[in-house]
Amino acid sequence: MGKKLSPYGRKEWHRKHSGNKTVHKSIDAVFRGTGSAVGAMAKVKTPESTLEEWQRTNLTGKQLLISCVVGAILPAMALFGADEINSMYLVVVAFFFLIPFLVMVLIFKIINIITRPRTMQAPTAGWEATEEERYYSPNPEWMGQTDLVDSRANARILAPQFLKQAQESAKILQTTTDPSTFFTRYDFCVGRLMELEKCRKYGASVSATADLVKYRSLAFRDGAVNDIIHRTEEKYRTKIESLKTPTAKKNWAEKYHQAFEPYLPYMSDNQKTVLGEASAELFALAESNSVEDV
Repeated sequence: MGKKLSPYGRKEWHRKHSGNKTVHKSIDAVFRGTGSAVGAMAKVKTPESTLEEWQRTNLTGKQLLISCVVGAILPAMALFGADEINSMYLVVVAFFFLIPFLVMVLIFKIINIITRPRTMQAPTAGWEATEEERYYSPNPEWMGQTDLVDSRANARILAPQFLKQAQESAKILQTTTDPSTFFTRYDFCVGRLMELEKCRKYGASVSATADLVKYRSLAFRDGAVNDIIHRTEEKYRTKIESLKTPTAKKNWAEKYHQAFEPYLPYMSDNQKTVLGEASAELFALAESNSVEDV
């Protein structure tokens, strides 16, 4: 036994050293099935290397238990009918366990990837549309609590909450004329969308649409900032036109720019230029109204 045996040689050695006919038949069956099982495993395409795809194939506790039981049948029969047990015999017994165990694992993985639905098939288009664009990086202080998603079960619970918060924030962002509300809410909305993306990767069903996911786009955010600049300008313009005294008109023109000052670090140079132009128009309006009043 000092010479290394081939798989067929190990089979013949056990045939000669065991008097149990059941074990003989088991050995023949295992060695005949080994080639076909390994060949099948090689032909099966593995899932895409993403967290979502791999989680679809994960075995449940019951499936893992069944695989272990099936793998233990032949080793138990071999040990029960053995005349003598040595190190080589134990190696073969371990081999008897490994092959049927792996075959069962492969079968269950195939079943799981077929029967478990692919999450986010319909809404994925919205996420992919934004992946080609540059993402906006929000201020961590305004994103809300993060790193809450750490498991599939947790993701399923939190996904509806994150989605609701993002939808509510998007609705506010479309109409608000308060710079403070806009900048903090925008980053909070993006923070919720980032958490939703984590939920999606964990396999949770996320029904975020492209209209919502677009808030992560840097280009969309630039446009949204310009919108709040002009929307707020209209609000202050209406207020200035309604005031009677020159002092009050100038105060409101100043308040417009002051409302944006804390958020200048979060604005691009182009947005600051747009803000400056809008502020200048309000000061001009206040001055012209003051002259008319005189």
